[in-house]
Amino acid sequence: MPLYLTVLRELRRSGATTDRDLYRAVKSAYGVDISFSEFNKILMVLELRGLIAVEPLRKGLRMVRLLQKS
Repeated sequence: MPLYLTVLRELRRSGATTDRDLYRAVKSAYGVDISFSEFNKILMVLELRGLIAVEPLRKGLRMVRLLQKS
């Protein structure tokens, strides 16, 4: 299963969550060790496609939420 689908599936389960918590959930569900840099690239692509919103909470912490059901 592609990594972006795992991210979307985890967001559907949890709703809005922090990027750190989402990274941990995706990393354990994906089954393959992924870097935080690779995870951030996936978030950026999903945000540019209008599927998710990423908003800063404080330095080093962001809120990620699903915008539409896909």
